[in-house]
Amino acid sequence: MAEASDNQRMAPARVHRAVDRIGALPDDVLRRVLSQLSSREAVHTCLLAQRWRDLWRSVPIINVSFGEFEDSDDDAEDTFEREAMFKKFVNRFLMLRNPVGLDEFRLDYSSSTGDRPGDDANLWISHVLQCNAWAVKIVNRGEPLELVPGVFSSSFLKRLHISSAILVPDFFNQLQMGCPALEYLFLSDCAIRDLEIFSKTLEVLILSEEVSFDDQASISAPSLVTLSIEGDLCFGRLPILKNMTSLKTASVLLSGDLADCDADAIRQLLESLSDVRSLDFCYADRKLMMEKNFRWCPTFSNLINLTLHTWCVHAEFYGLIVFLQNSPSLKKLTVKLKQEGMSAITGELEDRSFTCEQLEIVEIICLETSELLPRVTRFLRDSGIRLDQMRIVTGTKSDVSVTKNKSDVSGPTAGE
Repeated sequence: MAEASDNQRMAPARVHRAVDRIGALPDDVLRRVLSQLSSREAVHTCLLAQRWRDLWRSVPIINVSFGEFEDSDDDAEDTFEREAMFKKFVNRFLMLRNPVGLDEFRLDYSSSTGDRPGDDANLWISHVLQCNAWAVKIVNRGEPLELVPGVFSSSFLKRLHISSAILVPDFFNQLQMGCPALEYLFLSDCAIRDLEIFSKTLEVLILSEEVSFDDQASISAPSLVTLSIEGDLCFGRLPILKNMTSLKTASVLLSGDLADCDADAIRQLLESLSDVRSLDFCYADRKLMMEKNFRWCPTFSNLINLTLHTWCVHAEFYGLIVFLQNSPSLKKLTVKLKQEGMSAITGELEDRSFTCEQLEIVEIICLETSELLPRVTRFLRDSGIRLDQMRIVTGTKSDVSVTKNKSDVSGPTAGE
């Protein structure tokens, strides 16, 4: 045994060649892997080996970001030079890419130069739509993009996400005519110049973070299933909702400087949402006094899940009682409590009783130090809600934010 061991020690060392196990995968799998990288990183893989040289040219997802150039160690002296580098890269990438189909285009854009911010972005959007991209996400960190409606022409586009842009008149008409398959639209920090928004195909519409209209707008979407109006919206007046016959889920946050957010406007808005099965409603504007016996809240016959916020517990629980009186099928009530602000809808009630025979659970989300929590739990117990029906969730300020968690419906991809 000792001799064998000595012979083994004297034998020349074996040379182990590295095996490229990843490179042995099929091309389609590797392209999917590269799609999880930024486009700049995907291009850099061409240096790995001959096997990788041209794979980036056919990736199904393009993900270009100005941030990579902003934080790079290149010798760019200022933001303008980095923007020029970024635009040159994207132009070259799209030019050298193979003429194959495209699933998604994600653009993190910045523009501080030029008379018309977004000229490059318009060209890129037009190009990827000609490659049959079904999802386009435009995130802008510079001057608002001036998007040209005509570039949105594709029978394949299903999901569109736009932030920080000016949507000129006829933009939505072009979406209706030029993108007949569009199902999902997310708009954030956008100035909308159209006052009539109509879509036969939209199923999800999200307006978020300072979306503004020049005047009172109307939104008509007979196929809409999910509607979300949230963030610090800058409506001069509440939009009129029409033809929401398919709507099942709605999240509405009324905040900011709403010039005409009166009782009639609230009634019209809620009436348009009266057939939903799930509703998250937050009133965070100035205090609003309802006239006695004014029917501002409709009957929500189909409502199963209801989420209300701090406003509903002010004025001796006026808002909460009104909603519970008009939600006969309710199974779950969620109340999110914040200490800040005294926004409320107030009024007088001749009858403060309510019956929610289907109610199974009441969830209260609040800070651990919430002074409102004892009042709310006492009110619920006095109203016939059992302790075993209550669930109290405490956490940080972000947990009780009035803004809905966007991981549900906020982007072109599930990972957004």
